[in-house]
Amino acid sequence: MIIYFAKTAGRRQKGVFIIVCKQKNFENWIDLHNGKKINDMPDEEILSSWKRSEERNIDYERALPKELTAAEFERSKKSYKRLMICSDWVINHLTENGEHDDMRFMLFSNEGVLLRIYGGGGDKDWLRDNGVKVGTRWSEDSIGTNVFSSGFRAKRPYIMTGAFNYSRFLLDGSFCYAPICLTEGIVFASVVIAVPADRSDSYLETIAIAVARSIELDMFMFQSVEMFTSSDEDYGSVFLRMDEGKYKVALITDQVFRILGVKKIDTYHLSLDELILPLPENRDFWNIISKKKIVNDRPVQLSVLGGKTNVEISTAYYKGNQFHPDGITVFFSCGSNQIRQAPKYTDNNAKFTFNDIIGENEIMTETIKRGKIAALTDSNILIQGESGVGKDVFAQAIHNCSNRSQKPFVAINCAAFSKELIASELFGYESGAFTGAKREGSVGKFEVANHGTLFLDEIGDMPMEVQSVLLRVLEEKTFRRVGGNRLIEVDVRIIAATNKNLKELIEQRLFREDLFYRLSVIRINIPPLRKRGDDVYLFANHFIRSLCAKMGKPEVRLTKGAKDFFGRYSWPGNIRELQNLIEGIISTHDETFIGEKEISNYLGEYFMEPGAEEQNAGNLNLDIFGLDEKDKFEIALQKCRNNKTKAAEFLGISRSTFYRRLQEYGMN
Repeated sequence: MIIYFAKTAGRRQKGVFIIVCKQKNFENWIDLHNGKKINDMPDEEILSSWKRSEERNIDYERALPKELTAAEFERSKKSYKRLMICSDWVINHLTENGEHDDMRFMLFSNEGVLLRIYGGGGDKDWLRDNGVKVGTRWSEDSIGTNVFSSGFRAKRPYIMTGAFNYSRFLLDGSFCYAPICLTEGIVFASVVIAVPADRSDSYLETIAIAVARSIELDMFMFQSVEMFTSSDEDYGSVFLRMDEGKYKVALITDQVFRILGVKKIDTYHLSLDELILPLPENRDFWNIISKKKIVNDRPVQLSVLGGKTNVEISTAYYKGNQFHPDGITVFFSCGSNQIRQAPKYTDNNAKFTFNDIIGENEIMTETIKRGKIAALTDSNILIQGESGVGKDVFAQAIHNCSNRSQKPFVAINCAAFSKELIASELFGYESGAFTGAKREGSVGKFEVANHGTLFLDEIGDMPMEVQSVLLRVLEEKTFRRVGGNRLIEVDVRIIAATNKNLKELIEQRLFREDLFYRLSVIRINIPPLRKRGDDVYLFANHFIRSLCAKMGKPEVRLTKGAKDFFGRYSWPGNIRELQNLIEGIISTHDETFIGEKEISNYLGEYFMEPGAEEQNAGNLNLDIFGLDEKDKFEIALQKCRNNKTKAAEFLGISRSTFYRRLQEYGMN
């Protein structure tokens, strides 16, 4: 994540301007305490908080956050060690150049303890001079309305400027709050940006949110490393971070102590040389660490406190962008748990070629032409189209036309697995990785598809947690099995497909924008059947021939009424619906023809006269004139058979607006 500081002209004005701002801020604060209204009234949440603060009789002139004892603060920091490590990585990069010297970053625990203040320093510090310091607990009970208590209660980004803070010590500041959430809806910690009140600007909220999201990403990295190793007694891991030119322990799993044969000690300030003796002992080990060498299952003998031990180690170098950690992970194994390797590849399972794709429509022939050209590259491809248009067939055709045609074609439906299982399906797992895992472990789809093509169908349904891991694999071409310690390199071409609007999912924060661009280097849009003209008759005749031959029945023919219906019908289920309709009729009728009556009987109560949707669309103003918006939405959905895209067109509004209104009305 890249964070830019916006520079606003005139921000550092001094003299009369600042004096006037401070005076106005103070007057508004006094007016609020006297129960008077001000021009820029706060929202209802702040007003409710002020009312509660008044009922507690807080001395707003002198109130300061409660200061923890040294022991209490040390315990709090120990509980949030990983959070502080990640926030150090992220925030120090933003403050090290000395720009925006009035800006402060404040890190709060879930309990409201101020753990860190970044920025500033020196003899003069406006935040410290106003009584703000680490090791204090901010709560509405003690200091009244403040940005932490209000933002934490709302569980969303929050801005609180000067006069809206209940206690005087916060009067001269403007504060932007952003929650840090490792689980959706649960606030784990918080980031607050503080600037003098006269420097308040809405862009600060954007920075606060970006910093919080970046910390969340690094925390997820910690969890991933721990998850991959903590479930197997024969593996352990240590994550070492670069800090002031030295590698220090950021994460260590309990298995490491057992594998090394040493007693577990407190890990809060742990240095690895407290477990593994430093130079000149263990020269080979420290040579690997200091030079950041990447090794896999390297046997080494280590001198540790209490004796010597033989282990196998693997390493992985972690270097994120400028806001992420510089570190190395060391995986320890006792060497007794050898995984039986599964085959590295399978045969090509792609059956269809471009010769099998039916279509003479101009749009479709151009799409096929583009697909053939794209097949000759190694770029990732995103195939978009409605359900039933044949995206999987197109993906197989691309593979069989590519230089990888003699290599595996492996498909996985991302909507068919829970978020707990899809990672193991994609990346495989080692023995004992989770309850129910095969004793010998399992190879994932990425390994099976090595040097070939991996088809990710329904990519829009992939859980966000797995999207992050997938993005990393696409960038680095390496991964580890779930519960594994070995870095596996892969050469896989990705073809993804979806019937969803990924741009809307990105807006709804259900799909990563960076993953979208990584997957959609080449974009192919397959048109729906209703836009392919006479292709519908080609498909119908093809299905009739193949199905009649399969069932041992004489070929049937389409009547003029059936052809007219096929040409007018909207085919919401596309090619799949057409195939099912013909198969269903042929399977239940002995006639040598298919007419409009047979089609009507097959569709039953869902049958809709061809052209009815177009007729309804023309009566929009007549039908819904004078109704409120919610009623209009209900009518539009009813007339368009609950097709939301068509309903949005029916009302003449964008799909994103339509979906947002549905959510507001509780109709989604």
